[in-house]
Amino acid sequence: MHCSIQLIKLKNMKYSNSELIVERYFRLLHYLVEKDVPILPPSGKKFWSDLDILAVGDEVLLISCKDYLPSGKDIDKVISNLEDSEQYIKKEFKHLKEKPFKKMYVYGGGTGEHVLKILEAKGIEPIEIKDLFALYLKELDKFLVNMNDGKSIPKGKRYTIIGEQEGLDKFCSFLLNNNFFNDSAINKLLKKKNLELSIPR
Repeated sequence: MHCSIQLIKLKNMKYSNSELIVERYFRLLHYLVEKDVPILPPSGKKFWSDLDILAVGDEVLLISCKDYLPSGKDIDKVISNLEDSEQYIKKEFKHLKEKPFKKMYVYGGGTGEHVLKILEAKGIEPIEIKDLFALYLKELDKFLVNMNDGKSIPKGKRYTIIGEQEGLDKFCSFLLNNNFFNDSAINKLLKKKNLELSIPR
């Protein structure tokens, strides 16, 4: 019975917007992505936790995701979780040990500038979800533009085919192709990286 209750809880687990976007973005960049990786704490700590996103490519990304920017007290838990995650993964996944590791915190907004400074001082890169979402849309757009290279694009559209997309990618492909996004707002965010969306025909 206890096992059944646990399975129901896992089945009904809700992912945050930031986790969903982080997962899709790094998959588009050809990272292997695993969500909710169980992390056994180092000796001296009582409870196990989990890492929101583990993404493996040329480097190993340890990513904590929240739809908000927490208080100073809560950010200590984020920092501790990421530090524990790095120790655990280097110990248990020895084939990853030689790759460079990078810790990231993706958040949904807030005004805690002091919290961002705390993260950066600990070697954790903070990224606001709206900036990452803009980068995700650019990667999806680039993927679709490449897929449609040499194809005849209907007037007012970006693409003539979108392929076998699923979930968020499929939905955002539809929005991009039918000009439901505010391109100028997205391009304003992308400008920080000298990027912009493709232009509809």
